[in-house]
Parts: sequence; C-alpha cells; structure tokens
Amino acid sequence: MRPRTVRDMVLGQGLPKICIPIMGRDYSQLLEAAHFALDQDADMYEWRADYLTEAADQEKIQEGLQKLRGLIKDSPLIFTLRSENEGGMQTLSDPAYGNVNASVIESGLADIIDLELNRDQEMIKELITAAHKKGVHVLLSSHNFEETPPKEDIITILRRMQELDCDITKYAVMANSESDLLILFDATLAMKEKYADRPFVTVAMGEKGMLSRVEGGMFGSALTYARGKESSAPGQLTSSQVRYIMHLLHQ
Repeated sequence: MRPRTVRDMVLGQGLPKICIPIMGRDYSQLLEAAHFALDQDADMYEWRADYLTEAADQEKIQEGLQKLRGLIKDSPLIFTLRSENEGGMQTLSDPAYGNVNASVIESGLADIIDLELNRDQEMIKELITAAHKKGVHVLLSSHNFEETPPKEDIITILRRMQELDCDITKYAVMANSESDLLILFDATLAMKEKYADRPFVTVAMGEKGMLSRVEGGMFGSALTYARGKESSAPGQLTSSQVRYIMHLLHQ
C-alpha cells in the first residue's frame, strides 16, 4: 500500500488518523461547530456541507470554505456533500452535485474531496481527473445503512473504487450483530493483506459496530471519524475516547 501525504499528515501509515465532521445549517452554526472541533483531539476535519441549507449555492459553499480554512489553518480538510440515500441531507441531481464539487476542487480550499461511488460514473471520473490536476486528493465512498454485505461484496466494492483511480477508498456498513462486525474486520484484513494499493477506510456503523471505530486500524483501516458537536453517523465516539483506546491497545 502506498500512503498518501496530505499537508503534513501521512494517511495509511501508523495509527488511523482521527477526523471530526463539522456541520451547520448556516454559517453561525458552522463556525460554532468548527470552534468546538478545534478544541478536540483530531488530526483532520470534514465539512459536511450537505447540512448547509443552501448547499447547492456555489458562492455560499465557497464562502463557507474560506471561513473554515481561516479557522483550521493548515489542518487537512475533507469536503463532503453527502446525498440523502448515502446518509446525508441533500437530494441534489447528478449535475448539481457535480457542479458544486467541481467548484470546490477548482478553489483548492479543500485537501480531500469525498465523492460518492453511486453517482454517474463519467461525472465521477471527470471530477477525479480535475481534482488530481489541482492537487486535491479524492476519497471515493459508499454507504450501506441497512446491513453488512458478505465479505466478498465488501472487497469487490473497495477494489472497484481503486479502479477509478481515487486516492482513498471508503465503505461504511451497518452492523446489526456481532457477526456483522467480524465480517467487516475479515474483509478489511483481506484488503490490507491482498488487495489494497492505497489507503482505505472501513466502518461498521451503529452500536454493534463501535469497535470498528477504534480497532479498525489493526485490520488496515486508515481513518476513523469521531463525534464533533453532533454525530454525523451512528456509533461515533468522541475523539479523546478514540485516541485513548487506540493508544491503549497499541502501546
């Protein structure tokens, strides 16, 4: 696996990096959440722009990015415009989704852009190419909020993402039982040992999957998301909890 360097952070090397999502319906809420996140123990931040009421407005997005960049300084920033069917707040069409992400890429204010695998494939390929030309890393993601698919399906999806030439792959599933968590860990380990040629992220959401957020790194996952002022997904812990448990297990 070849790690990716994002500013001064190396993803895919050492312990998983901790990312705190920042959310707000308007700039006031956004900045309040950002100040809260900065007081936590995180390696990087994610702007969940889909929470913004005017998320389809490119000018509003640019202004939000500028405000966040001014606060977080040189910390790595992921930009995410999550669709409703992927667990987000927006129902944007493919063209609208593509236009917002293209404008973010062009601005250079985000270090990583999260793109959804289950969008128009030609559009995704064009966005990946544009991002790489601007020096922006691409995290390709997919989410299953219903279940944990079989091990082979998880591996197939992550390998499909790699074929699209992204920099980081991410697949999140819902753990409805302890067995589901073991399936995810088994698939994660197989990716680490046999298939992954770049950093990847796996998450088991929900209470049953909480262990994946602190112990996924042992099996190969490169990044974990911790709770900010609000949780962006079920089962998130605080960054201090994640950091403490990871160091306790790996000391």
